[in-house]
Amino acid sequence: MVTKVSRLLHIQPDVGDFVAPLRSSAIPHCQLDFFQIGVDNHHIDVALSYQFRSTLANFVKKIVYEELTKHGWVKMDAPPSGNDVENFKSVYRSMMQGALEQVHRDAAVKDLLQLLHLVLLKLLLESPVATVAELRNKLDQDGNLPEGTSSGHALELHERIVTLARLEPGIRYLTLRRLFKIVQRLESKELRKLRKSVVGTSWTLSKQLLFNPLLHLPNLSSEEYIMNHYPLLCVDRDHENYFDITNRIITSTYQDYLPSWAQAPDRDGIESNGVSEGQAFQIRNRELRSGFSEFLDGQRMLERNLSEAEFKQIDVSWLDVPRNIDLLLQHSSGESGGWFSRSKKGSKRSIWENSECENLREELQSQLLKRIDRAGLVPRAIAAYRTPRLYRQLNGQVSVKDIYRFLAGDLPRRALVKRLVNTPDKGSEVLKALDVVSGYIRRMPANKKKDYVIRYVKDFITFRRDLKLAYYTYQQMSRLRVLQDGESIKLSRDNGSLYEFRLGKDPDSQQQIKAHVILKADIRGSTEITRQLIEKKLNPATHFSMNFFGPITKLLERFGAQKVFVEGDALILAVMEAQNSQNKAHNLPKLELGLGIAFSNDAPAYLYDEQQKIMISPAINEADRLSSCSAELRHDKSWRRSKRHRVEVFQEISQDNKANAPNRLRFNINGIELTEAAFVKLKSEMVLHKMKIHSRSGGSHYYHVGRFVDMRGSSHWLVIRQGAIKVWDAGKIEDNGDILDSYFYEIITDTNLIGRVKDKLHSRSSRNRQSDDTQGETPLSLESDI
Repeated sequence: MVTKVSRLLHIQPDVGDFVAPLRSSAIPHCQLDFFQIGVDNHHIDVALSYQFRSTLANFVKKIVYEELTKHGWVKMDAPPSGNDVENFKSVYRSMMQGALEQVHRDAAVKDLLQLLHLVLLKLLLESPVATVAELRNKLDQDGNLPEGTSSGHALELHERIVTLARLEPGIRYLTLRRLFKIVQRLESKELRKLRKSVVGTSWTLSKQLLFNPLLHLPNLSSEEYIMNHYPLLCVDRDHENYFDITNRIITSTYQDYLPSWAQAPDRDGIESNGVSEGQAFQIRNRELRSGFSEFLDGQRMLERNLSEAEFKQIDVSWLDVPRNIDLLLQHSSGESGGWFSRSKKGSKRSIWENSECENLREELQSQLLKRIDRAGLVPRAIAAYRTPRLYRQLNGQVSVKDIYRFLAGDLPRRALVKRLVNTPDKGSEVLKALDVVSGYIRRMPANKKKDYVIRYVKDFITFRRDLKLAYYTYQQMSRLRVLQDGESIKLSRDNGSLYEFRLGKDPDSQQQIKAHVILKADIRGSTEITRQLIEKKLNPATHFSMNFFGPITKLLERFGAQKVFVEGDALILAVMEAQNSQNKAHNLPKLELGLGIAFSNDAPAYLYDEQQKIMISPAINEADRLSSCSAELRHDKSWRRSKRHRVEVFQEISQDNKANAPNRLRFNINGIELTEAAFVKLKSEMVLHKMKIHSRSGGSHYYHVGRFVDMRGSSHWLVIRQGAIKVWDAGKIEDNGDILDSYFYEIITDTNLIGRVKDKLHSRSSRNRQSDDTQGETPLSLESDI
C-alpha cells in the first residue's frame, strides 16, 4: 500500500541510492589507437613467431582430423597427444613471456600486451577455418582431373566436399572449445600471476572478452551448440523476435534507473529516411566487407534491438553484470505462494539500507515477472532449459530445434509424428519421452516456474552482454593484419610500422641489438706449449680445442652468448676436432689466462670480409686492456698480499710520466676484471648485497654478492670484489688517497672465498631480518687471510 501511494505521488528513491549496491561493469577498451597504422594505411601490421604459427597449425590440424575421423570422413594415425598439448602451451607461454620482457624493458609499450592478446585471439579463431579450407582446396585440386576420368570418382569427390561443408560448423566449434579450454587454464593459472608481477595487473583484456563463447559459435542458428551456453529462447526468431521482447520488458521495467542509451530503440528507427531495415543492413554489410563478416548474425541482432550508442561505443551499465539480477530478483525456491507475491519479511536480508529502495525492488520484480508471463515467455523459457538434457537422452534422434519447438508448443504432435516415420519404432519411444517432459512443464508448480524465469533473465543478460563484447572484439580484430610472407614483413619492418612478437629460435626473427658485452681472453704461454707439443709429436690444435676452446663453445649457448672472434698469442686455431682424453696431461707448462669484460650501452657495428661477419666496437679494445697483465707485476710477485685475489690495478707514478697522465698497471693471472659500466649494468639487472670484509692482514674489501639464472634455468652465485686502485711508485705500493672513488671490479672465482662470503651473507641475513643496516654494509671478519 505504501509503495502504491508513493508511486501515485511520484515519490521514488533517488537513482543513486537504488543503483549504489549494484555492481558496475568495466569498459573493455583496447588502446589500439596508440599503434602506428601499417603500410596499407588501414590495418595495424603484426608478425607472429613462425614457431608459434607452425606449432598451432599442426596442433589444430590433428584436432580437426580427429573430429573428422569420428564421422568417417578421414582416417588418422594418431590423435593429438599430451606432447602436442605441452608443445602448444610452451610456445603460447613463451609468446606472452617475450611480450612481458619488452614491457619490462620499456614501460611505455605496456599496451603491447593488449595487442598480443588480440592477435593471438584472432589467430586462434581463424586456425580451424584455415585447416578446413586447406582440405577443401585439396579436394578441389583433385577434382580438376583430365577428361576421361570416371564419373564415379568425380561423384565421390563431390560427396566428400558436401559432407565437409556440413561438418565444418561443428568441427570449428569443437576445435575452438578444446583449444580455448587449454588457453584459459594457462592464462588463469600461470600467465595471470606473471602479468601481475610484471605490470601490476592480472588481465590486460577482460576474461569475458577473451573467452566469450559467442566467438566460438559458427552462427546464431546452430542450436546444437548454442544450448551449451545460452537458453535457446535468446535466439528464437521463428514466430516473434523474443530477444527484442525480453529486452524491452527488462529495460522498460527499470527505465528510471538505466541510462537513456540502454533503452530499446524505436522500432521504426531503422526505417527512417525511407530506407528499409533490410536495405540498411545490406549497406552496413558492404561497408564492413573487409571487417568481421564472421559475426553478421550477431551484428544484425544488435542493430535491430540495441541502440548504436550501446554496442558500437561499447557503453556499459549495471545491466551488463549478470550478478545484479541475483540482487534485483531475490527468490528462494522453498517459498510458497503465488508468482508475484512479495517475499516474506526476513526471508532474505536486503542489501538496501533504505526501506523505500527495498520496497521499490520488490515492486519492480513483481512487475517484471508479470510482464514476462503475459508475453508468453514462461513455457518457452522452461522448454529452452529442458531441451539439452532431452536431446542427449534421445541420442540425437530428434533435432534440437524440433524438441524445443514441441515443448514450446510451436510444433504440433502430428507434424512430429510424420518426421519420425522412418525411425525403427516410428518414434514411439521418442514421443513418450517428449510427452513426459511436456506434461511436467504444464503441471510445474508456480515457485518452480519462478526459478526458471529468474534463471532465464540472468542468462539473457549474460547473452546480451556477450553479444556486445563479441561485436567489439571482432571490431578490434578487424583492425589487425597478421603478416606471414617475407616480402610483406620486410616492407612493413623497413617502414617502421611492424609490431613483431618473436621467439628466439624463429628462422625469421631479427632481434634489434641495443647494447652488448665483450669478454676478451688473453692466453699466455701458448707459444711454449705449442713448441713442446710439436717436439712430443702431439697435435697442438686438438690440445687447445679440447682443453680451452671446446669447453668455452659449450658455455656460449648456456649463457646466451656468441663468438665474435678467437685469438690467442699469435696462435690462431682453425681446426676444432673431437675431444681426445689421451691428450689431457703430457707434463706441459700451465696455461695462464686473463679475462676482461666490457659493456657498451650502444649497438655494435659490423663489416663483412667476404662471408665473415666482423664486429667493430670500442668495448673490444677496453676488454683487451682489462685482460692484459703487466710484465713487471707478473714476474715480481713479492708485492702480493693475498693469493685469493687474482686481479689488481695500480696507478703508476714515475719520473717519466709525472707531467703526463698517469699510467695504469694491471695484474691479471687467471682472473676476471670487468669495467665499471659493466658492474653498473649488473646492479640494474640483479640484486647485489654489499658487504665489507676484513682480512687478517688488516685490510678491508668490499664484496657484492648475488645470484643469477642462466639460459637453462640453473642458478649461480656471483661474487664481485670492489678493490681500490693504489699507487705504484717504483715498486712501492701506496694508498691512492688523492683520488676518490677510484676502484676496479674483480669477479671472484676462488671457490673457498666464495663459500666464506656466502656463509657470512647468510649469517648477516639471519641477524638482520627485522632491521636493515642504514648503509647496507656489515663489518665481518674472515678466519683466513684473503
